Amino acid sequence: MSVAGRCALSILRGYSRIAPTQRGTYRMVRAARALLPRAQWCGTFTTPAGLRMRLDLGTYPDCCMAVGLYELDTYRTLRRLLRPGSWFVDAGANIGYFTLLAAKIIGPAGRIDAYEPDPVNRARLEEHLALNDLAGRVRVHGVALSDRDGQVELYHPDDANHGIASIYASLVPTGTKYTVPTVRMDKHLDGVPDVIKMDIEGAEYIALGGMESLLRSARPPAILMEHNPESCAAAGHTPADIFSRLVEFQPAYQVHWVGWRLVHIRTAAELAAFTRQGNLLIRAEP
Repeated sequence: MSVAGRCALSILRGYSRIAPTQRGTYRMVRAARALLPRAQWCGTFTTPAGLRMRLDLGTYPDCCMAVGLYELDTYRTLRRLLRPGSWFVDAGANIGYFTLLAAKIIGPAGRIDAYEPDPVNRARLEEHLALNDLAGRVRVHGVALSDRDGQVELYHPDDANHGIASIYASLVPTGTKYTVPTVRMDKHLDGVPDVIKMDIEGAEYIALGGMESLLRSARPPAILMEHNPESCAAAGHTPADIFSRLVEFQPAYQVHWVGWRLVHIRTAAELAAFTRQGNLLIRAEP
């Protein structure tokens, strides 16, 4: 690795710990990788959190994962929510970035269930678990979450961004189609987890429908969920529909927009005003 490239990546790893926002970080990473010979873009990288991953710096999100600048808001929120011994569900685990982070935090006394229906991404997830000696500590489920048990078509993008695989064809204009099983989470799990991270490209609304008994429990899980009006529209619903479903199933839930600070969202109409992509934190509060 060139001296300039090594220094640039090292600086970005340090910046990941203090960056006030993830905005602009992709441009920084692209500038840093340009200092490396292309032959060095693919390999095994160790993230600032000590996670070993086989990545391709020529693609997003791999390049941001390598230096700890991938979805900073999600990363930091999970670090606050998880504790040693927690039960964590990663719904839309992709190639395992947040699954690995959770395993590091909760330790061997905790439990992790990782849902990843895309066979291409799931193979990389399992590779990363093995690379970090975590294969025996994470339950990997090759199924999609829904409001019913059955089957669905899943589209894996030809685009390098492997994070946008979806059951909604309009979100993946070109790609490979797979038929995958669907399950209700409240029937698939044998209890109520502590924390659920959900990033499933438009399927959040129907997945919540399959979590009803979990959400109505006396101690409902905290949920960290992607907010994406575009993928909601492709799925035929709105963010306001998601808000209404959450508070219908669990009136104690409070919804917050995740950023440098949490912003309390009190109504479905308030959520509709957030038109950009981001994350929501949902927790039961007295």
